Amino acid sequence: MSELNLTRIGALLKSRRIENGLSIRELSLKSGVAAGTISQIETGKTSPNLTSVYSLCETLNFPISALFIQDNSDRIKLVRKDERTSFIRNTSNTESIVESLITKGESKMWGGIIDMPPHTNSGDYYYHDGEEFVFILEGSIRFFMDQMETYELNAGDTLYYPNEIGHRWENPTENHAKLLIVSTTEFKQSSDSDISDSK
Repeated sequence: MSELNLTRIGALLKSRRIENGLSIRELSLKSGVAAGTISQIETGKTSPNLTSVYSLCETLNFPISALFIQDNSDRIKLVRKDERTSFIRNTSNTESIVESLITKGESKMWGGIIDMPPHTNSGDYYYHDGEEFVFILEGSIRFFMDQMETYELNAGDTLYYPNEIGHRWENPTENHAKLLIVSTTEFKQSSDSDISDSK
């Protein structure tokens, strides 16, 4: 088990205290944690007990879990517009449905922008784990939920659904449509430029 980064924990709590406009004494009165203990925690000179940490975090409205993540830098992923990986999601009515991924690396979610030519569809119903959120960027999409309602979605509309409900969509219009789709399905990007669709 890795050791606690006491300096980091202290710095986070101190920063949050200052953001809240509290002195050590004021935080002590509100949290019930001795001022001396707070000072030692903030300077990384002592390993705080769970009760003290919980009281401080509750008072400062700060998630206690944030104190114990050692390094978040590898969990932050920036994808520039020209870095998106595009692939053919499926073919419909002789037209290619192209998806551009806005996610990279490994994560517990994925996102993509899907370009739908006129009179194309996503194929058969998809069933998988997680939850999904759709935002219509351009045009109009008809969204089908298996055994449930059909939704007519226009630019600016959003739709959320659990992925175990079968879902598919089509562009029944004469114009291109574009949608943003974000899913909590776990995502692992292939190293190949051609990514097969596992969604």
